[in-house]
Amino acid sequence: MLHLMPRSVSYVIAVVCGGTGIAMLLKRRGPNLWLGVRLPWTFADRQIWDKSWRLASIFLTGMGLWALLYWRLFFVALTHFIVLGILYPIFLYWRRYGTLRYWKEGGCLGYHPVARCRQCRHLQELPEAAAWATARCESCQHPFCQE
Repeated sequence: MLHLMPRSVSYVIAVVCGGTGIAMLLKRRGPNLWLGVRLPWTFADRQIWDKSWRLASIFLTGMGLWALLYWRLFFVALTHFIVLGILYPIFLYWRRYGTLRYWKEGGCLGYHPVARCRQCRHLQELPEAAAWATARCESCQHPFCQE
């Protein structure tokens, strides 16, 4: 069935996926509602957004290439794009903050991180991701960031 796919479909998918991937590689944008890995965990932390953006752009560029050359690898790349595009930012958030919790204030992009103290396990809402580097736990005064 895959070998019966018309070449025009291959060209359209290659242009859409490859063009989007190359555009994402060349121009990095901040969190937005239109393009990128739009998850609460990526909206809460700009570094996680940037890493997810880079991974998604690489997968999209590869998908455009494989749509032209070999359809089976296109579907393998599509599966990786979907699974890793969701799991990678969640893993990065959990590794950094020790929890998958976040808090939201008004607006579409108003997500903020919640950090778990590694000493007393207390959860604390952070006003922004940049505050994580200098914040201390409200309960035990242990620093969140230990570098």
